[in-house]
Amino acid sequence: MSGFSAFAKAAEETSAHLAKVLSALAALSVAAIVVILVFSSLQRYVLDQPIPATEELAAYMFVACAFLSMMDGLVEGRHIRLLPVWKRLPAELQGWLMMTGHLGTILILVLLIRETFSFAAQSYEYGARSYVANLIEWPWMMIIPFSLTTLALAIFARLLGDLDRTMRGLPLAEAASGVDAEDI
Repeated sequence: MSGFSAFAKAAEETSAHLAKVLSALAALSVAAIVVILVFSSLQRYVLDQPIPATEELAAYMFVACAFLSMMDGLVEGRHIRLLPVWKRLPAELQGWLMMTGHLGTILILVLLIRETFSFAAQSYEYGARSYVANLIEWPWMMIIPFSLTTLALAIFARLLGDLDRTMRGLPLAEAASGVDAEDI
């Protein structure tokens, strides 16, 4: 195995491990949503003292769940793909088009990261707080650029792996996903 192949494999494995950690955090967010909603319901219907910030807390947890799970969706192959179109392309072209798509996606993610980070940084500068619970908003807002950054890194790791597989004439990760065009 060449040095580049070993590096690409290590990058993809590291990406998979980080994706699992973030996915576990996303699962904890779902659990937190359930706990918040159950506790709030008990407060409302048993003690007749509703928690006013329930919706805010659940919304923050939902954002955390949605964004923290994105990287695992990519790594595990559960993202949206147009495999019927892609599989009809010549095999020699598939790898290069896939890598072009990876580069385009990374470019778009860099723009999104820059804008969402800027927005969260402004929230920090202004000391923005939530309306009902008076929670500091910038840490919650930083989940978005952080998650987009980890997604961009996962796509870069996939790009390295796809480059290695293309150069060695091996099938790409997408081809090994076991999903046929007829299945979609």
